[in-house]
Amino acid sequence: MRRGVALVTGASRGLGLATAVALVRRGFRVLATMRNPARAEALREAVARHHFDPDDRRSLQVLRLDVDDAEATAEFSERMLVEHGAVDVLVNNAGIMAEGFAEEFDEAELRRLFETNFFAATRLTRAFVPAMRERRRGWVINVSSIGGRFAVPSHAGYHASKFALEGWSEALRYELRPFNVFVTLVEPGVFDTEIFGTSLRRVGDGANGRGPYARLAQQLRTASDRVRRRWAGVPSEVGERIASIAVTPKPRLRYPVGLDAWASHAAGSGMVTRLWERTVSQWSKG
Repeated sequence: MRRGVALVTGASRGLGLATAVALVRRGFRVLATMRNPARAEALREAVARHHFDPDDRRSLQVLRLDVDDAEATAEFSERMLVEHGAVDVLVNNAGIMAEGFAEEFDEAELRRLFETNFFAATRLTRAFVPAMRERRRGWVINVSSIGGRFAVPSHAGYHASKFALEGWSEALRYELRPFNVFVTLVEPGVFDTEIFGTSLRRVGDGANGRGPYARLAQQLRTASDRVRRRWAGVPSEVGERIASIAVTPKPRLRYPVGLDAWASHAAGSGMVTRLWERTVSQWSKG
């Protein structure tokens, strides 16, 4: 059953790869974008392993897109609209993380985080939403983080970019609902992806083992490693959740994914929020 066209950013690995695979399995034609299409081999192999109809080569199209390049994004969006008429599902997944203390996080690094985690998503959304609105049908799924609801030390820049995405997405949801276009936030907790490993940037003295924050950084890293060992999920869990949202007629605004995300999501009351603050404070003490 062919469901329509779904566009996924950051699809070469991790959550984006898992999402592309899950959407193909649900019957979507997936436009999988990435900065370097040469890294698409893992995605192609995963689709070949899990796709119900491996002979249908129309199910996956790998495309080059640097989401940080505004001009390239505009040209890409125009081309996709000409070729496909409209995108039924837009998954803004591309994201980066950087570790660093707020005092030491310079503006250039902060802008770098916002460019990928916030502005890239808003650019693509604004490009594809008009066609969705005119057809009165569409899904915009923004991959945020439970870190878009709650913050921990040494990741202020990342949290700020995700908090911004959450607020923008919530307002957009209310604006588009009258047109039967649904905006949803997926909020993963800790998952086993490269965002916590080889692709993590460390900014400032503290994050690099120097200065007044060095000891605190080490304590937090030890606590974080403990959390990942205990709570880290597999990317396919997020991919399947996003695919299920894409076939839900009226999805909710927020979907936490992962045990740690659900536990944090429950912190809506003042009492639980205070407990969260005490927990984070204990991490800082080692």
